Amino acid sequence: MSAQMNLNSIEPDLKDKIKMAPSLKKGIWLVVAVAVYFIITALPAPEGLTPEGQKAVALMVVAVIAWITEIVPIAVSALVLVFMQHLIGTAPMKVAVQNFANPTLLFVLSSFFLAAALAASGLSKRISMKLTILSKGSPKKVVFYLMAATAALSTVISDVPAVAAFAPIALALIEKNKCKLGGSNFAKSLMIGIAFASLIGGVATPAGSSLNVLSLSLLKSTSNIDITFAQWAAVGIPVVIVALPLAWKLMTMVFPPEMNHLVGLEDVHKDYKELGPLSNKEIKFLVILVLMLITWFTESIHKVPLPISATIGAALFFLPGIELLNWENAKQRVGWDTILLIGAASSLGTTLWTSGAATWVANAALSGIEGSSSLVVILFVVVFTILIHLLVPVNPAIVSVMVPTLAAFAVSIGMNPAFLVIPMGFTVSAAFLLPLDPVPLITYTSGHYKMGDYFKAGVPVCILWTIVMTAAMLLLAGPLGLF
Repeated sequence: MSAQMNLNSIEPDLKDKIKMAPSLKKGIWLVVAVAVYFIITALPAPEGLTPEGQKAVALMVVAVIAWITEIVPIAVSALVLVFMQHLIGTAPMKVAVQNFANPTLLFVLSSFFLAAALAASGLSKRISMKLTILSKGSPKKVVFYLMAATAALSTVISDVPAVAAFAPIALALIEKNKCKLGGSNFAKSLMIGIAFASLIGGVATPAGSSLNVLSLSLLKSTSNIDITFAQWAAVGIPVVIVALPLAWKLMTMVFPPEMNHLVGLEDVHKDYKELGPLSNKEIKFLVILVLMLITWFTESIHKVPLPISATIGAALFFLPGIELLNWENAKQRVGWDTILLIGAASSLGTTLWTSGAATWVANAALSGIEGSSSLVVILFVVVFTILIHLLVPVNPAIVSVMVPTLAAFAVSIGMNPAFLVIPMGFTVSAAFLLPLDPVPLITYTSGHYKMGDYFKAGVPVCILWTIVMTAAMLLLAGPLGLF
């Protein structure tokens, strides 16, 4: 009895220790982050780097550590880091906040509303069912159609909602066919394929990812270069058209489906018939979406910036008579942490540029390829951006560091900064090696594939991406004079 009492008294202590472990780990990372800052700033300033630039570099390193380890919630650290620029003397508070509250935030917010309206209309469910029926039970065709639909949706909707729209249909098919958890090639190709398709489709237009708009915003603030919606799409759409079917082919080669015919299509047929013709909600969504796309593609004519037209378009979903969205429901679908993170990344990245730190980083890191051909330079940018995901799986942080750095390097070698920033902006979404990005994490949590499976499929897709992206810049962007 005494032993039992002792055990009972120990168990709560063990539970408390287990609960304290994550806090202890975060506490250690906090100490590391602070120590890293003071170590970097205490070192003698390298030649070409001002004291303000040295502090800007140190603060960016701290930001990356904080965002990767989540010492505190990302939204909180994002706000603190913006104001830290004033405290350490790299940017006055007014300037730091101005660089934070840029038009990019309005576009990102509008994209969340657009995704919420799509779900509320029911159109995504109709599309996914129709494509499943078109496959006629072929496992490989199902993978292709769902990848194609995800990519198509991701061209105008953020990557995460695009995956979230089609993952449930894929999971239903996997369950109907009794696929073994973690042991089915069909399930692996489908769940990884949907994630890859969203990442690929997201580069087609600036609307496809908040990272696209962040890249363009930083390019404007650092180099005063404007890239229109149509200019980006002139390169992005062909890239998607070429890369997606090839990625599907590679996916089904790495993970060939173990069955020849799928079951459960009868239920999909039944559910699809019950939907009937397009509903009023679906028609309203399609009309507004078409109007928004027309406005985005004709930006060079009417001169209305993308964030403004996107915000006005998103507001239409709330109007009386349309009412696809209401504020109480819509605000819960907004990724406020993402918005704050992008704002902070923009502010820190702009400070890297204005302090001269980006120029110093460019000279230190990219001097080895100075004088190389355009082919070598673009290959280096694409490969480096793919590999940096392994160390820094926080895409806004990658953008905020690389855009100013690449812009500075491009100027130093007499190249248009957009010619390097655009392939980086395209590739920063290409998180094909590890499922650490929010997009693949949606399908990774299903348990149907492991990190090793994702890496196995991702390596050939990364090689494909490098070839396609480099060819697109040299064969399309250059000759067309887009950048």
